[in-house]
Amino acid sequence: MKRRRHNGYRICALAAVLLLLGTAIFGVFASADGEDTPPSGGNVAESVLGGGPQIGAKYAVVMEVGSGAVLFSKNATESCSPMSLTKLMTALLALENLSAADSVSFSYQAIHGIGTNVTRVGLVENERISVQDALYAMLVASADEASYALGEKMGGGKIKTFYEMMNTRMKELGGVNSEFSSATGTGGTKQTSCAYDLGLVACELTHHALFNRIASSSWYDIPQTNLKEHRTIAQTHQFIRKTKKYEYAVAGKSGGQADDKTYSLCTYAEREGMTVVAIVLGCSSSDASYDDTVSAINYAFENYKAHSMKEIENAVNEDYSGLFDYCPMFDDGSGDLVYIDRNSTIVLPRGADPTTLTKSVEYHLPSEYVHGENVIGRVIYRYQGHRVGNAGIIYNNPEYPMSQTEFDAVWPYFLIPPSMLPSLGGTGVVLDNSYLVPSITITPSPTPAQGSEDPDAYATPTPVPRPTTSLEIKKNEEEETGLLAGWSVKAKARLLGGAIFAGLFLPCALVIFVIIPRRHRRKNRVTRRL
Repeated sequence: MKRRRHNGYRICALAAVLLLLGTAIFGVFASADGEDTPPSGGNVAESVLGGGPQIGAKYAVVMEVGSGAVLFSKNATESCSPMSLTKLMTALLALENLSAADSVSFSYQAIHGIGTNVTRVGLVENERISVQDALYAMLVASADEASYALGEKMGGGKIKTFYEMMNTRMKELGGVNSEFSSATGTGGTKQTSCAYDLGLVACELTHHALFNRIASSSWYDIPQTNLKEHRTIAQTHQFIRKTKKYEYAVAGKSGGQADDKTYSLCTYAEREGMTVVAIVLGCSSSDASYDDTVSAINYAFENYKAHSMKEIENAVNEDYSGLFDYCPMFDDGSGDLVYIDRNSTIVLPRGADPTTLTKSVEYHLPSEYVHGENVIGRVIYRYQGHRVGNAGIIYNNPEYPMSQTEFDAVWPYFLIPPSMLPSLGGTGVVLDNSYLVPSITITPSPTPAQGSEDPDAYATPTPVPRPTTSLEIKKNEEEETGLLAGWSVKAKARLLGGAIFAGLFLPCALVIFVIIPRRHRRKNRVTRRL
C-alpha cells in the first residue's frame, strides 16, 4: 500500500515538473519566430494631424488613395472582423491574377458550402459566368457565392490555397494585423483584419480601371448564362445607389452586419482633386455607418489638401529637375529616359509649409529591364515624420532598353545628385528604406570612345558594383552551411526547445524514479536493522 502511495506521489511530482518545464519552454519559444505573429501596428496608422471628429464607429481610417497618407484614424490597427469588406481583397487578387473574360464555374461548395446567413444573387451549381460578371456580382450586390467561386478558381480548386494567397498579398501591401481564412467574410468565419489593412487594399484597388467602374455602378445586368436568363442586380452601398445622398461619394463597398450586430462600410469620395477612401467598422447600425463615414471624410476634406508632386517641388526647389544629374547615357535625343512620375500626389494639412517636408529616395532595381516603363525606385515625402506622398522613379526606353550591365554601370552617377551624397555634406540616400548608399565620387560624363570620329559615341564606363540592398544583406546573414542549412528559424527554435526539454526531463525523471526510491529503500533497510 505504501509502495502504491509512493508511486502516486512520484507520478504527481513528475507531472508537475513536466507541466512547469513545458509551460516555460513554450512561453520562450512560441515567440521565437515572428512568422506566425502579426506585426505590431505601431504608429503606422496615426493620422498626420491627430485628433478628428467624434464618431461612433469602433474602428476607422481615412486615407488619400494616391499617397496612402492617413488623414484620420481611430483604433485603425486593432483587430476586428472585416465582415463583407473581405471581398475587397478577393477582388484585388482576382484583378491581379485573372482575365476579365475568363470563365468561372460554380461548384457544389460555392453554392451550398458558404452558410445560410449570406447574400446571394441566384447563381446555381454548374452555372458559368465571366470573371467580370462575378466581380460585378461580388462588389455590387455583395454575392457570397461569386466571391467563393473566384477564390476557388484562383486557388486551383483548393480554397485554402487562396487563403494563403490573401495573407501573402496582405503582407506585401504592408498589412499589420490581418489573418484571412475566408473569401467572403460571412457565414460565421472567425478571420480578423483591421481598418488600416483594409484601407491599404482599398487604395491598391483604385489602380484597376475595372474596379473603379464596378464600384461606382448602381446597377448591373448579368447576361444570360448556360443555365439561367439574364438578371439585374442592385448596388448595396446606399451612397452609390443614391438611396442616401452624399455629394462627394463616387464608389464603395458595403460591409454588412457582423455577428455582434455591428456594421461596416467602405466609401471612396472626391473633392478638389483629392480622392480619399474611408473604412468604418463596428458601427451600431447601418445608418450610423453612413453618418460616421460622412463625418470622417468631411474632416479629411476640410483639413487636408492634395498637391501635385511637381507643384511641391517647384515650391521647394527652383530647379525642379535637380533631383537627378544629367547623364548622356540616358539621353537618346527624345527626352529623359529616367524621370519622376509627375502625376503623383502629396497631401498636406491646409496651410502647411511645403519647405518643411523631408525627402528620401528608395531604390528597388529590378533583376532585368523590359521595354517601356520600369519603376526603379521612389521618392518618399514626409511631413513631421508622417508619410504624405511618394513618386515613382521611372526608367523608360520603349525601343531599346539598356542591358542590366549597362544600366548598373551608369545609375549611381546619374541617380544620386551631389547634394544628397554624404561625401559632400548631404544626408545620404535611403536604399530599400534601411541602408545608406556608400559615398560615391562623381566622375565626369563618359568621354567619346577613342578612335571614334562620332562625338556622340561614348565609351561604356566600367561597371560600378551595385550597393547591397537590405534584402540581400538579410539573405546573406541567414545563409548557413552544414546540417541545419535551410532550416527555418521556427524549426531551429523547436529543435532547441526539444533539446532543452529532454535535458531537463531526464535528470528529473532520474531523481524521481531512481535516486529517491534508492534512498527510501536504504532508509527502510536501516530502520529494520535497528
